[in-house]
Amino acid sequence: MKYIVFCTLVILIYISCQQQTEYQSLKTEQSEKINQLIQHYHDSGYFDGTVLIADSVGITYQGAFGFSNRENQIPLNTESQFYLASVSKQFTATSILLLLQEGNISIDEKIIKYLPELPEIFQEITFMHLLQHTSGIPDYYNFARLIDGFTNTDVLNVLLSVDSLEFEPGSKYKYSNSGYVLLSILVDRISGISFANFLKENAFEKAGLMQTVVFDEYADPVKNRAIGYGKDSSLTDYRFRTTGGGGIFSNVKDLYLWHQALSSEKILTPDIQNLAYEPTILNNDSTIYYGFGWNIDPENPWHVYHSGELEGFRTFFDRHLDNGIVIILLSNNSSGMLKEMSERLYEIVNAGGY
Repeated sequence: MKYIVFCTLVILIYISCQQQTEYQSLKTEQSEKINQLIQHYHDSGYFDGTVLIADSVGITYQGAFGFSNRENQIPLNTESQFYLASVSKQFTATSILLLLQEGNISIDEKIIKYLPELPEIFQEITFMHLLQHTSGIPDYYNFARLIDGFTNTDVLNVLLSVDSLEFEPGSKYKYSNSGYVLLSILVDRISGISFANFLKENAFEKAGLMQTVVFDEYADPVKNRAIGYGKDSSLTDYRFRTTGGGGIFSNVKDLYLWHQALSSEKILTPDIQNLAYEPTILNNDSTIYYGFGWNIDPENPWHVYHSGELEGFRTFFDRHLDNGIVIILLSNNSSGMLKEMSERLYEIVNAGGY
């Protein structure tokens, strides 16, 4: 009997070792394919930046291509800090969900309660409208005179002069950075501390994000910062100090930690977190596949993502909540290929599952 048990254990150990060897071989082959694909985009001039890919087990690939500073020939690395542009919106949405979780607000509450200086035309706008881009507030990027160092105070002052909304709140969807800047200001007012400190204390530190920075008017220069360049290699760097719609610098390693935190209960309870992934339902009952700071794949509700684009920076944060695959692409050469890259990378990673 002991001999049979011993033999069974030997066989099980052998099978486990064989499976582990096959798994490592598969992952090595997968990494080579990933590297070849990204190298192709880089060599073709379509991508300078950093990449991190992970599955449900952990990180499967990370790499850097190109320069953080072309003038001084400083190479990028996986800790290089990129301006996230609109990928920042998920952090803003999380701050609002934290206030909801703490019982400080209702998601259907009208924002004029906390921003009484806003014009009367804003009186029916709720937190939900701002989060889902259904407020009708025009995007300040389309009409404000943007200068270096533009701040949230400048945005608010511009919005005070708005004399009409673009549509009745909740009746249409139209992407508006103005709404997310207002959300950032609302966090300041409701929490009693700055948006930057609120995120640092309630989200960044809990998730272990040690290098992520809210770049507001009080922030110090970002360390290990990548410089943004245009498609013609000209300097096209970030120059504002607004927050909410953008305003965050981070790197692929911190964003992966953020993905892990959102996928657990480190920041938000599951019922609160899942609100971010619910599509928008307009007043006429039509569906828009945007949640709270996340685009939602109409063909797979467990696939959420967001892109970012401003000056020379392009970012793409792609999360598959059903199988745990996450793809993070940060670029500083105005690449317009990140969504395509992510789709092709996902094909490689998903096909190589074990």
